[in-house]
Amino acid sequence: MSAGRPSGREALSEAELDRLSDFLDGLTNPDAMDLETLDGFFCALIAGPEMVLPSEYLPIIWGGELPDENAFGSIEEANAMLQLIMRHWNAIIAELEAEIVYVPVIGEPDERNVAGRGWARGFMRGVNLRRHAWSEIFEREDEGQVLTIPIIAGEVDPGWPAEPLSDEKRDEMVVWMAAGMARSRKFFAAHRRVIAGDENEEQTYRRSAPKVGRNERCPCGSGRKFKHCCGASQLV
Repeated sequence: MSAGRPSGREALSEAELDRLSDFLDGLTNPDAMDLETLDGFFCALIAGPEMVLPSEYLPIIWGGELPDENAFGSIEEANAMLQLIMRHWNAIIAELEAEIVYVPVIGEPDERNVAGRGWARGFMRGVNLRRHAWSEIFEREDEGQVLTIPIIAGEVDPGWPAEPLSDEKRDEMVVWMAAGMARSRKFFAAHRRVIAGDENEEQTYRRSAPKVGRNERCPCGSGRKFKHCCGASQLV
């Protein structure tokens, strides 16, 4: 267990992540999440403006009702998987509360050398649960970090990138994506505080990376100014 971290909030071990990944990969529902997608999904729910309860998000993880072939073999097995899922949720929160830069759980790059497609799409599935509340941050012209996530998910331009990314650009996009998640959590902190009635949540925002200005190069790598590229798009 990490020093100073309460029991149940430590990060899953590699063996536990593999066990959870194997379980998710074994789900037969077409819309079921894998580990990378689950991680992005949880990051959006944790960073977002409103609380989403397990009763709402667990069926989305399973991709609907669990068919018979995915039924848990025993109560013990069901509890073990749910505990791993909830511990992963709590570990993300613990790292963010400790001001640790959260590193997304992502797999191998795709054929265009884009890493984190599944994570970004999972994040956007979380966004879509409360799309009206998220629109405020996506419509801002100075939130290029956050916009990196729908860019990678393919929601801004399904054809992006036209050419495979360089390794340097690939890694840079992952850093921007993680910064966008952290930025979202800070952006919505006051909103969550009002909803939860929690006066103790931190109020000071410390930027995790520079903003993208309207006249700076777009983080997608197109070479165009942000205001003439992805910054000209608005997610609605």
